[in-house]
Amino acid sequence: MLVRLTKVLKIMILLLMTTTVNGAEKYWVYHNDTSQTYLSKNGFESIYCSEWLQACSYQLTPSQKTTLDQTGLKVFPVQKFTLAANPGYKRSFAIEQIDGQKFLAKGLTGKGIKVGIIDGGFLGADKNPSLNHVFQNGKFGGFRDFVSPGQAPFIVSDELDNNHGTEVWELIAGINHKKNIQYGLATDATFFLARTDHNAFEKRIEEDYLIDAMEWMATKGVRVINISLGYNVGFTNKEENYKPEQMDGKTTAIARAVDYASLEKGILIVVAAGNEGNDKNWQTLSSPADALYALSVGATKFNIWDKMDYSSIGPKFTSFNKPDIAVFSSTGTSFSAPIVTGMAACIMEYDTTLTNLEIIDVIKKSAHLYPYGNNYMGYGVPTCGNVLKILEDKEDHIVRPEKIYSSKDQITLKRNFKENYVVTYHKRDGRIVTSKVVYKTLSKRLKIKRLDEAVQTSVLIGDTAIEIFWGEN
Repeated sequence: MLVRLTKVLKIMILLLMTTTVNGAEKYWVYHNDTSQTYLSKNGFESIYCSEWLQACSYQLTPSQKTTLDQTGLKVFPVQKFTLAANPGYKRSFAIEQIDGQKFLAKGLTGKGIKVGIIDGGFLGADKNPSLNHVFQNGKFGGFRDFVSPGQAPFIVSDELDNNHGTEVWELIAGINHKKNIQYGLATDATFFLARTDHNAFEKRIEEDYLIDAMEWMATKGVRVINISLGYNVGFTNKEENYKPEQMDGKTTAIARAVDYASLEKGILIVVAAGNEGNDKNWQTLSSPADALYALSVGATKFNIWDKMDYSSIGPKFTSFNKPDIAVFSSTGTSFSAPIVTGMAACIMEYDTTLTNLEIIDVIKKSAHLYPYGNNYMGYGVPTCGNVLKILEDKEDHIVRPEKIYSSKDQITLKRNFKENYVVTYHKRDGRIVTSKVVYKTLSKRLKIKRLDEAVQTSVLIGDTAIEIFWGEN
């Protein structure tokens, strides 16, 4: 059942937070079938036990805390206790993939951070059970409709509105108490919403609305903005359509505006990369995901951290790489970007001195392919555990891709493959993918051939990677 803190229990927790003894601090220890026996046999005396939480609080010295951590028990500081850290909650696939529990265990929820969402509509958001806490806790900061000024934010006024923004919001901050599922990390952030996209047509005027919305959010002190919108082709007036070569980070007004917001206003702009990966006539990003200083997010699969087929591919003609990272979504990069927005808000909460560009750098470095990015999925999937290692000056503890050097045009990998297949990205210059090949793992030996005179090849095995450097000893 969902844990609900009553007023009495909240008072108990506050009382438990007031004192420390001999360097000891108070922690919640969540129990399993054997933990209580272990704790009592080893002299750990509980202060208070909650049947609802299935946990007890203890005064623990640093050495005792370390001992319990090594046993695998779930131990969380009372000072940072949060419902979101309750191990009874299920996580969305994307939160699970990025190891969101590491942030939740630290009590990080985006508290104190203003987040903007620029989208197509927020119908029913005030009735969405996964967003109830936002309204109940006074975390709804404001709304402006740039398409139909003056329109109420959450009601159906005509057939031209939609709930795309509501779904995005849910993936930034959503937690469904009845279903016991958490969808987003930034459950305590404050939100400012803007509707800039018209559901019935695509016109360049929407780009003006988007820029206007960013400027409005800047005046409200918003620090991170999610844009799960993109413009390329499909405009009502075909003469307004862009060409792939214009996705260069400097042609469109919205790309230039995103870079201005990032460089001059210090706002972190998270943008969905686009869903044109299967469109042979386009394939590349939408704008403003092409902006150099946007954090552009593609989509990956879940078990094998490989690019989703629909996820847009970055341009081959720019000096910088896009997308920057990628996160699981089965239905579009619109729903990958908000996962990262929630992550960014939590990082801002953790260290308020970090700039937007420093946070982008941290997120890139936390990804599983770093430092070997490519134009299919950037540096890969970022994880909260790696983010914390970077922020705690433990970056050397991160497991980076294994490096293999080969003077031949073929190598044989020998290992016990748990996966049914592995994916290879052959790259012409260490960044631009020339071909992608999927290998079935039918034995403990897998032959990888060098293709297209590749300089490097990334081998994706589950959530790990190998980087092959061809023509080197």
